[in-house]
Amino acid sequence: MEYLEIANGPILLLLCALTIGVVAVQAIIFVWMAWRRGQEIGLTKQVMRRTMTNSALFSIVPSMPIIVMMLALSQALGRYFPWLRLSVVGSAAYEGMGADLAAQSMGLEGFTDPDMTPKIYVVIMFVMTVGIVWGILFNIFFMNRLDKFSKSQKEKVAGGFITIFSSALFVALLITLSVPYVANVQNIQAIIAFVSSGVAVMILNKVAEVTKWRLLSDFSLPIALIVGMATVILYVQVV
Repeated sequence: MEYLEIANGPILLLLCALTIGVVAVQAIIFVWMAWRRGQEIGLTKQVMRRTMTNSALFSIVPSMPIIVMMLALSQALGRYFPWLRLSVVGSAAYEGMGADLAAQSMGLEGFTDPDMTPKIYVVIMFVMTVGIVWGILFNIFFMNRLDKFSKSQKEKVAGGFITIFSSALFVALLITLSVPYVANVQNIQAIIAFVSSGVAVMILNKVAEVTKWRLLSDFSLPIALIVGMATVILYVQVV
């Protein structure tokens, strides 16, 4: 059996839809509870409707990179599993990296390798699902303590160890995500995508700064992702 028969099959559709349905119901319940609470504290319906509308509009921009990544993953991983991952707890940066690491551990070049099998596909699903759970569990059990410790340190020493440590962790995360791609001279396509996307972001942010068009800056990430993919497609077609 071809792995895409599983990836695009009715069983996976049902499982993913059920999970996303549970999350969607939770969101509806939270909106209902928030509405009732707003009425209890005296907020008018007009104010609450405007708040809901503004929140929905401001949610569009952060969702654009997720949609682009979902479409990119769907080509190799099927229609339903990327939909599940990026609708619940997945992130645009993590999902592609997790799928690549899982595929490479099974001897493939990446999750887009044409030699993908159902067994390797299941391994990729397992790694992508279980790999991100630990951050959630850490937040549940330790985030409150970590937050209190961070606030206490910031109050004692402004710009001290916590600030430097947090910045160092963020830089380390960016390096971990990018170096395997941009430092691999054998993967020219990844370097082209990285450079073209980076240039696109800088140009868009500069134009937004000059024109005072803030919306252009807000959409710079999804536009840069599309520019990077389009540049690679053009490179492959020409070369």
